[in-house]
Amino acid sequence: MKKIIQIIAMLCVVHVSACTCDPPSITEKYINSDFVANVTLVKIYPNEKDQELYKADIKTNTLYKGEKITSIYVVGNNGGIGSSCSIFIEKNTTLIAYASRTKDGKYTIGMCSGLLYIDYSGIYRKKRRKTARAMKQQRRELAILDLFKKKKINHTNKIHYREKGKLHKQLVQFKGIKLKKTYAFFELTFTSDVKVKLVKMIDSFNNPVDDKLVEILKTSSWSSFDNGIQDKIPENSTLMIGIYFYESEGKYESFISQYYL
Repeated sequence: MKKIIQIIAMLCVVHVSACTCDPPSITEKYINSDFVANVTLVKIYPNEKDQELYKADIKTNTLYKGEKITSIYVVGNNGGIGSSCSIFIEKNTTLIAYASRTKDGKYTIGMCSGLLYIDYSGIYRKKRRKTARAMKQQRRELAILDLFKKKKINHTNKIHYREKGKLHKQLVQFKGIKLKKTYAFFELTFTSDVKVKLVKMIDSFNNPVDDKLVEILKTSSWSSFDNGIQDKIPENSTLMIGIYFYESEGKYESFISQYYL
């Protein structure tokens, strides 16, 4: 628990002093993206004119969502100094790309896309070796992506939802719980004024707690933002939400949370 709190604190510091974007949960970045895949960058091109945007040819190793493509665009700077949100990804880097399609048909990734780096090119591999905790998080994310692929979750939704802050209080009652699985996913269906009308289990904990979570989610409160319009969405719009189990650490009890840590 102490380590998790430290991670949250460090993320806050990084985002204040550098690029201001909240780290998206896996459900957010997956549903918001038009293309999700394990890819390797095989060729890097110079920046497009004066833009912080450069093209990269890719090899798709595993396709999770969308159509197979041969290149993506990176919001960053190839060979120069860019803004605080500018990134450069080296040739031969392998990562999970969460890409959005622009109006002119370009699939783009950037600092705020929620990229998961799997392997770096040889000269950077030793410098960027992952900790045991980071490797555990990587295995979890890859397992979840395999689940989404198996469940054929392919739809894209650009509506941004925010839970109004009461859900974590209702989940406190499960502190100390023992579970074999580390995540469960649910689909919420909304009315046009963002009221929950239906909750469906996508993948459960296989535990009696599942039914209790469904009842809690039925009473959850949400706000939305869609193309400049707040709290007004098409009837029967949906949201996929994850609930995650964290094992006990030292004196800290196990718990479940809607936060993807």
